[in-house]
Amino acid sequence: MGICELIPGVSSGTMALLLGIYDQFLGAVSRVVSKHWKNAVLYLIPLVIGMGIAILTMSSLIDYLLRNHTVAVQWFFIGLILGVVPMMLRISNYRVEFRMPHYVLILLMVAGLFIMGMLRAEEVPIEEISITAPLLIKLFFSGMMGSATMLLPGISGSLVLLLLGSYSIIIFSLSELTSLNLSVLPVLTAAGLGILAGLIVASRVIQYMLHHYTYLTYAAILGLVLGSVFAIYPGLPATPLSWVATVIVFIAGLMVSYYMGKENKNTI
Repeated sequence: MGICELIPGVSSGTMALLLGIYDQFLGAVSRVVSKHWKNAVLYLIPLVIGMGIAILTMSSLIDYLLRNHTVAVQWFFIGLILGVVPMMLRISNYRVEFRMPHYVLILLMVAGLFIMGMLRAEEVPIEEISITAPLLIKLFFSGMMGSATMLLPGISGSLVLLLLGSYSIIIFSLSELTSLNLSVLPVLTAAGLGILAGLIVASRVIQYMLHHYTYLTYAAILGLVLGSVFAIYPGLPATPLSWVATVIVFIAGLMVSYYMGKENKNTI
């Protein structure tokens, strides 16, 4: 899940789904502010530590691969994403439970992700920030939207931040903080509070939907998973050698994901 957060357009929610911990993860996040907060924190601590270690140790490698082998890396993750589909079809029991509204919802989710992928803009580096009240309000709601969508399989929080125009501001602020520039603390505080609020609210909403509108939610998640391919589609390889490498890594991602999903016998 930590590695997924390093890939723009790839959702850590998809990986949680694949690993069979999606429901437990949602439950733990939603219970952080309840009387069961101790158990929730104990569950989340190893997960957060693992994600942190992955981000710290793999960021340089992922950055190198994305800069020098973009197409192959993205096709590997497309393979991982598409490998989730058979598991989703199995646990949703689509042949029995799905009706026309379910298929319409799948198409709507795919179309929504396609539009988001088309609207995706390249990150524009910034060199300074003028901190104002409207900016802090924008960052709070951007953080809230980013973290909320991060919990949904198929939607990347970083993609949402890019669309909202907040990604570069947050990345710049994190960079400045590592240089001990404390003037960016209001920016990071506003975004951080938004992230916490988004995680808590979204986890409860998604859990409610799974418990009360189970198969509609399954259909929505299936549509998000399928549509997320558009968010990370890198184009086709340019040379015969890169074609061979891309096909190999795509099949590898597909097989890894399919095998892990086949081993996961649980529902979401």
